[in-house]
Amino acid sequence: MNKDTMGIILTSGDRIHPLTEIRANSALPIAGRYRIIDFVLSNMVNAGITNIGVATESNYSSLMDHIKSGKPWDLDRKKGGLNILPPSLEQMNLGVIRGNIDMLAGIRDYIHRSPESYVILNLGNNIYNMDMAAIVDAHIKSQADITAVYKDYAGISEEAELTRYTLLEIDEEGRVRDIEVQPYYPKTTTASLDIYVMDKVLLESIIDECSARGDKDLVKDALVKKMGGMRIFGYKHEGYCYKVDSMKAYYAANMNFLNGALRKELFNPERPIFTKTKDQTPTKYGAEAEVYNCFVSDGCVIEGTVENCILSRGVKVEKGAIVRNSIIMQDSIIEEGVELDCVVFDKEVHITKGRKLIGQEAAPLAIEKGTKI
Repeated sequence: MNKDTMGIILTSGDRIHPLTEIRANSALPIAGRYRIIDFVLSNMVNAGITNIGVATESNYSSLMDHIKSGKPWDLDRKKGGLNILPPSLEQMNLGVIRGNIDMLAGIRDYIHRSPESYVILNLGNNIYNMDMAAIVDAHIKSQADITAVYKDYAGISEEAELTRYTLLEIDEEGRVRDIEVQPYYPKTTTASLDIYVMDKVLLESIIDECSARGDKDLVKDALVKKMGGMRIFGYKHEGYCYKVDSMKAYYAANMNFLNGALRKELFNPERPIFTKTKDQTPTKYGAEAEVYNCFVSDGCVIEGTVENCILSRGVKVEKGAIVRNSIIMQDSIIEEGVELDCVVFDKEVHITKGRKLIGQEAAPLAIEKGTKI
């Protein structure tokens, strides 16, 4: 248990059109009934962290509605608990947050007032289930200034995938010797998972110095430039982790939940994933319904064929409709005779009789909220 550690979650600035037009990336639905932020929040809570700040950048109403007081994560407390931290107008440049340094500067007072000695900082949107208590313990034991959590992606079929990551060059002692941010020609397969542990005082110092110099990015302007003067160590994560920073990645991250072995790892009962719950009726399956290998939430009505899909709450699939390899969000309606393949529907999408929408696995067809076709 890490009572002397606070958590900070920065919602990512990556845009996934059209899904992030109305919400922050961290609030994107995943596996039907969850949100991306549920995974990092649950990991921190499972590690005994009870003071967590969520710093937002824009489109944060959906995120705030989801996490609210933090009750599903047992964070509705008088001391500490969950703190939702909207952007600070004082730190904006012409009304725009330039990077995560601006976001951190906007919550500088919150960080300073927190009594904990250590901070675990989450900078991105990743799906994982890891033992964060072990990461903090390793950080303290190594006497590192900063510990960066990483995963070795050796064996990735597409080298271009590594260009999405911050790559770390790590020596035999586990010390980070070089950092490359989204390099065009990757030199290593060890990728940062956007999780960093450090002394709270050090983070405050970095924020103050970077703000004074007009710097905007924690990794590029602080870690890379100060590597020679700081002890930065790596902590290897052996399990699953998937970065959600594009429509292709969002689609793949959802489809991965259809793998039984992966679900067993991510929904580990020893480190449960919590989320906001809604009381709805169980899903109703019609007499002619055919459902194969799907993740189906409560409140759905399925009378057609659904295969390899993720369905959120309240989705209706009428007789004769065929839905394959797709992500259908809350309260969407799919009428008779519709055929869908490799599509991503936002909430309340309505597809009328006889329509046919086909995307591709590498480029799923995304439809914005409330669309009627």
